[in-house]
Amino acid sequence: MLINDLIQLVRTMSGSEKRIFKLYSNKQGGERIYLDLFEMMNNSGADIQQKFTKKFPGKNFENACRYLLKLVTDSLVNTRKEKDKWFQQYQCLMRSRILMERSVGHQAYKELKHAQNLALELQDNLVYYFTCFLDIRYWSDAGFIDKSEDEIVQMHVNAKSALRLVQKILDQSSLFDTLKYRGLHSGKSFSKKDDEKLNDLLISELSLITREFHDNFESNKLHLLFQSFFFINSGDYRASLKCFYELNELFEKNESVWHFPPYEYQATLEGILDNLRTIRHYDEMSYYIEKLEKLAEKNYPENFKTTSLQTIFIYRLTALLHRQKFAEAKLVVQNIPSYLLKDATVFDFEKLAELHFNISLIHFHEKKYSKAIRQLNFVNKLGKVNFNLSVYKVSRLIQIVIHYELHDLEYLEYEIRSYKRVFKKMGKASFIEHLVLSVIKFDPHKKSNPVKSNYWKRVSGQIETIMESRYEKQILKYYDFAYWIKCKLTR
Repeated sequence: MLINDLIQLVRTMSGSEKRIFKLYSNKQGGERIYLDLFEMMNNSGADIQQKFTKKFPGKNFENACRYLLKLVTDSLVNTRKEKDKWFQQYQCLMRSRILMERSVGHQAYKELKHAQNLALELQDNLVYYFTCFLDIRYWSDAGFIDKSEDEIVQMHVNAKSALRLVQKILDQSSLFDTLKYRGLHSGKSFSKKDDEKLNDLLISELSLITREFHDNFESNKLHLLFQSFFFINSGDYRASLKCFYELNELFEKNESVWHFPPYEYQATLEGILDNLRTIRHYDEMSYYIEKLEKLAEKNYPENFKTTSLQTIFIYRLTALLHRQKFAEAKLVVQNIPSYLLKDATVFDFEKLAELHFNISLIHFHEKKYSKAIRQLNFVNKLGKVNFNLSVYKVSRLIQIVIHYELHDLEYLEYEIRSYKRVFKKMGKASFIEHLVLSVIKFDPHKKSNPVKSNYWKRVSGQIETIMESRYEKQILKYYDFAYWIKCKLTR
C-alpha cells in the first residue's frame, strides 16, 4: 500500500535529510498540507489516515500521499546528487541532452565527457558504453571535424569493449543469482549429493571467468561473491572466508567505486563475521566489528546505520554467548537502542530475528524460560516471511528444548510434530536435529545416572562426527546443541 511505503520512506530519513526536505518544501507554493502529513508519519504510531481526515476534512488522503511521496523522493535525489557520483553521472547526461537539444553543442559535449570520466572512475561499464555511443554520435553529427579515421575506429573499439564487459558481467550476475536462489529456496547442502546440484553452476562460472579476463572491479567482485556463496552453500566455510578476505581487500583498494551508502562493503564485512562465527574464531571478530562501527558513524542514511548497528550487536552477542560470557552479554543487550529491536521499520528480517534469538539465549541460560519463549515467538513470526532462514529453524528447535525443560510434554508433542511438518518441505534434517529430538524422546529427566551414562556412550561418537561435519555447522553456529546434549546426559 502507498501509505505503508511512504511511512517506510519517511522513517528511514536521517535528521539532516528531514531538515533538507523541509527547506525544499518551503520553496513550493500553495497550501502545505503535505508537511502536516509528513509530521504525522514521522511522529505518529498508527491511524494516520484518521488523524489526517479529522484535521483536513474534505481533503483527499491518497492525493496528499502521492504528492508527499514525489516531494520526498525529489528532495532525496537532490541531496544524493551532491554526495554520490553515481547520481552525478546521470545528471551530467541529462544536462548534456538538454544542451544538445538547444544546439549548445560545445557545452553539451563537456557535460558528456564529464559523465564519461565519472563512469570510468566508478567502473560503471553500462554508463561508460552509453557515453561512448553518444560521443560517436556527437562527432558523426559534426561531420567528424578534427578527427582522424584511426580515432573514430578507436572510439568504436572502446564502445565494443565496454559492451562485451557489460555482457560478461550480466552472465556472471545470472550465475550468482541462480546460486543465491537455490540457496534460499532449496536450503544449504547437507551432503555431497546436495553439493553436486551446484557443480553445474561452478563449472559455468569458472569457464566464464577464465575465457576472457578483465581487470574490472564489478567482474572481480561478482567472481569472489560467487565463489564465497558456493563454498557457504557446500559447507566449506574456511574457503568461503578466504574469498571474503579477498573481497574485503578488493573493496578497500577501490573505495572510489563504493556506492552511497556502501551496502556491498557492509555485506562483505558481515560475510567475514558469519564465517568466523561458523568456524568458531570468535577472537578475530572484533577487528571487523570495529570496521562496521566506523561505517555506522559516517553520515549515511538511517536505514544503512540501522542494519550496520544490528549486525554489530548480533556479532558482539554471538562472540560472548559462545564463550559463555553471559554477564557481559547482558550488558551489551542493555546498550541496544530499542528501535533496533522493533519491526515497525524492518530493513532486514534475518538481522532482526538474529538479535531477538541471541537475547533469547541469555534468558535460556538464566532459566527464564517464559522470557526466552517471548523472544523466540518474535523470531518465529519473522521466520514465517522466509521459512528458509536458518535462524528460524534453530529458533523452533530451541523452543522445543525449552518446552522439554519446562516438562510441558503435551505441548511438546504438538511442537515436535509441527516442527517436522514445516521443515520436511525443506529436505532432509541435519544429524544434530535428529539427535536433539532423539534425546528428548529418551527423556533424561526421568532416567537414572547409570542409564544416562550408557546412553551417552552410545551417542558420544555421533556427536564427535557431528562436530567435525561441515554440514552440521549451519545449525551449530547459532547454538551448541551438542553441549546441551552432553549436559543432559552427563550431569
